[in-house]
Amino acid sequence: MTEKYTRWDPIMDLPNNLFFYEMYFKKGKQVVLLKQSDLVDRCLKIEFNNPLAYRIVIESGRMKTLDNPSIYTFCKTDASKFLEWFDEESYGIFDDLLKYHYMVCTSDNIIDVITLQDPEVSWINL
Repeated sequence: MTEKYTRWDPIMDLPNNLFFYEMYFKKGKQVVLLKQSDLVDRCLKIEFNNPLAYRIVIESGRMKTLDNPSIYTFCKTDASKFLEWFDEESYGIFDDLLKYHYMVCTSDNIIDVITLQDPEVSWINL
C-alpha cells in the first residue's frame, strides 16, 4: 500500500522548525504542544477530541515515512497502514465511521493520531 497524504493547513504561516514540547490528556482531549526554538513563551496547541489511537516516534525511527514525497509538516489521510492496523486490532467495530489519520512531523518526532473529527489548532502563550 502506498500511503498518500494531503497537506493539512490548520493555520497559515506555520514555521518549519517546530519541535515537540508536550502532550497531555484533559477532559477527553489529547493536547499536543509544539514550540519554535526562537519563541520562548509561545506554543502551537493542537487539540484532538476523543482520539481513537495515537503514537509518537522519534524522527529517525520513521525514515521510510519521511522518504514519501507527500509528507508535510501537517498531513491528513483516510487510507494508511496505521488506519489498517487500527481496523484490524478493533475487529472492524469502527468500520462504519469516517476516520482520519493526522500526522504531525516536527524536527524531532512524528505524531500520528486517528480521530473522527478535525482537531482545533491555535497559538497560545505560556
